[in-house]
Amino acid sequence: MANWQWAEMTSPEIKEAAVATGGVCIVPMGVYEKHGDHLPLGTDVLCSSTLAIRAADIEPAVVFPPYYFGQIVEAKHWPGAIAIKHDLMTALLENLCEEIARNGFKKILLLNGHGGNEAFLSLFSFRMLECPRDFTVYTAALSHYMSPVLDDPEWKAQMVSTMDQHGGEMETSLIMGIDAAQVKMATLSAPAAPLNRLVNLSARAPIWWYADFPEHYAGDATHATPEKGEFLLQRFAHRIAEIIKQVKADTEATRLQEEFYGRVQH
Repeated sequence: MANWQWAEMTSPEIKEAAVATGGVCIVPMGVYEKHGDHLPLGTDVLCSSTLAIRAADIEPAVVFPPYYFGQIVEAKHWPGAIAIKHDLMTALLENLCEEIARNGFKKILLLNGHGGNEAFLSLFSFRMLECPRDFTVYTAALSHYMSPVLDDPEWKAQMVSTMDQHGGEMETSLIMGIDAAQVKMATLSAPAAPLNRLVNLSARAPIWWYADFPEHYAGDATHATPEKGEFLLQRFAHRIAEIIKQVKADTEATRLQEEFYGRVQH
């Protein structure tokens, strides 16, 4: 089967794919939010879904449609953000995992493409231990597939900007590599550095991101290119494919999960 996308399969094909992929389903996650004035609102989802599809072509796994109900309350002051209430967001993702598992996919890989989801997904992962499950949820965080590539000297040699966090050289290059027509460089604003308005606080307040980056742009996209984007897409996809391979081969996490459930009642 060449096409591993859930939305494009027939019902019989989904059943076949659950067997062919070892029951592995990827959920590419992001949000809708401002990425400077030049990138589409769906930047994170575009990246995670593109990478999931590319990775599944390397190491077969079913790819669920892009999931954009993530944590983005800090962007509500800009048009286009969709910020789901946190209790609903958690319940919705849990229900989705249950439905994916009911369809025969007992290994669910949440592929995160948005920094604001990292803490949420960490908490959600622990939520999976609240009661026995017949499936296992794995999370591919940004640090699992992006950080090793971004720390590689081969990428650092291509980087020009010195600060790159949100909508900057890396993310803009990625979207250029996916679909350059969606990047509007004519509307690119001046490079954005942190404002450090809470620099005197050693603790973190909920408004910390807004305090540093109220314009929702952090970095300098001036030096982004489609070539850099393709370089990153290829390497990120291969990292994710390796994660899929590990998840597919894993039996220990499931065994330990069952062991844990058996010890919960005292």
